[in-house]
Amino acid sequence: MPLSKKRSITYLLLITAALLFAYALRFVFHHMTEDSLLAISMMTLRWAIQVPLTVAWCASIRRRILNTSIRKMLMTVGGLLLLWQVVRIIKFDYVIVTEPIGRYCWYSYYIAMILVPLIGVFVVDHIGKPEGYRSPVWMRYLFIPALFLLGVVFTNDLHQLVFTFPHGFEAYNSDYGYGFMYIPVMAWFFVLALFFVIGLMVKSRVPGSKRFQAMPLLIAVFGIGFWTAYSLGFIECDLTAVDSLIIIMLLEGAIQSGLIPSNMNYRELFAKSTIAAQIVDAQQVHYTSANAAPLDKTVMEQAKCGPIDLGDTILHSQAIHGGHIFWQDDVKAINDLAEHLREANDTLGERYDLMKAEVELKERRLQADEKSRLYDRIAQEIAPQLNKADALLQQSREHPEKANALLSQVCVISAYIKRRANLILLGEEKASVSARELESCLRESLDNLRLCGVITYLDCRCEGQAAVKQIIAMYDLFEEVTEKLLDQLSAMMVTAEYAENTLRLRIQAGCKEALSVLPTLTLSGGTVTCDAQDEDLIIEAMLLGGVQA
Repeated sequence: MPLSKKRSITYLLLITAALLFAYALRFVFHHMTEDSLLAISMMTLRWAIQVPLTVAWCASIRRRILNTSIRKMLMTVGGLLLLWQVVRIIKFDYVIVTEPIGRYCWYSYYIAMILVPLIGVFVVDHIGKPEGYRSPVWMRYLFIPALFLLGVVFTNDLHQLVFTFPHGFEAYNSDYGYGFMYIPVMAWFFVLALFFVIGLMVKSRVPGSKRFQAMPLLIAVFGIGFWTAYSLGFIECDLTAVDSLIIIMLLEGAIQSGLIPSNMNYRELFAKSTIAAQIVDAQQVHYTSANAAPLDKTVMEQAKCGPIDLGDTILHSQAIHGGHIFWQDDVKAINDLAEHLREANDTLGERYDLMKAEVELKERRLQADEKSRLYDRIAQEIAPQLNKADALLQQSREHPEKANALLSQVCVISAYIKRRANLILLGEEKASVSARELESCLRESLDNLRLCGVITYLDCRCEGQAAVKQIIAMYDLFEEVTEKLLDQLSAMMVTAEYAENTLRLRIQAGCKEALSVLPTLTLSGGTVTCDAQDEDLIIEAMLLGGVQA
């Protein structure tokens, strides 16, 4: 059996025993003793049992009820019941004089009898409503007839409309009657009390079914049966005490059944919660949840200064009234996730390094392939000159006496090979370059021609950007002329001009003797003319387009 249920049963048995003992004292006081001192002692002991129980219930309401509005109303009911019991004690047990104290204590009964049922109506209206709910405005007008009835009761000495005293006020306690206003007073009490009971039973129904909360229903049936039996004269008792008890039982039944939210069973809730927590004071642990691991006092003292990392959990602390609460946040899933992230990061790092190495390897391969392609292209485009230079070198080894002349020719061809390869590389990077690249090519070739005893002259007016293919075409034409006339050349004057996207080249070659056959020259995409004047050969070429801004 849960600890809270055992505690509730224990409290119920103790309260029942105390009330039975108080009833036994009343029975003995009225029927079995004539000793005044003993009677007063038993009377005092009886009320010393009943009144503190009501006070204890009011104190528990203040501690247990969560809804502020309902808590205030229930505490008001408890205060009215205490007033009812106290004035009842004063009237019957401790007042010797008959008037006017005893009579106004009697009138004071109706403060509780009129207001308690009215407050019960407000309580029923608030059951099942959220925090902050306020009753409709029309319900507040119910206080007007309630205050009117109270006014009528307390001014009864003036008009005797509620109670009548045929033989004077002195005999009010034994000789009195009822006026016509007594009917609306009692009708108010019974109608609102019945409304409270019916409303409580209606609110006790479980939503979506015909089943009721058992406790409020049983208490309501018991209360109706008691009031019926008392009205028929079957039961004789202290009606004030029993009415107070039934009202408290009805309200407590609503609390115990959960209709009125309370903070009961918090110990069991704390013990069964998934939060790993402990509530401790300076000496010992008082409450521990099921998931809480034992903690060393040293660790708890350290946690008071800040969170403590315990591996898969983090220990926190918060000061509360009378001690501290320690709770452990389970970070195992976070630690596992962090470990997986570290492993994934390591794996990704390894993959990154592998991919980086692969990319670098591919880059080197691509670079090698690109270089190989360039070398193949250069070798393919200058293959005739390479073969010719190789043949000249072979001849220089076979005919040492001609080595100087042959090597000079090799230098002229080598200058072309160098410059032609450079133009190929430039063309791979961009489609157009400075037109002065043609001047540099022509100048270096003419400089090497001087090694062959050829007089050279260069006049170049090349400005702006020209297409690499355009420069290569003109330089190839120059090399073709040079190689065809190399054995005959005595002088060469070259004029190059680039303007308005047009590249012009004029070569005037002086030969050692007149040429019988003019060389055949072609220029792709352009025009070339060849004219001979005695020993001079004049070649003019023009190439349009291909210029990049």
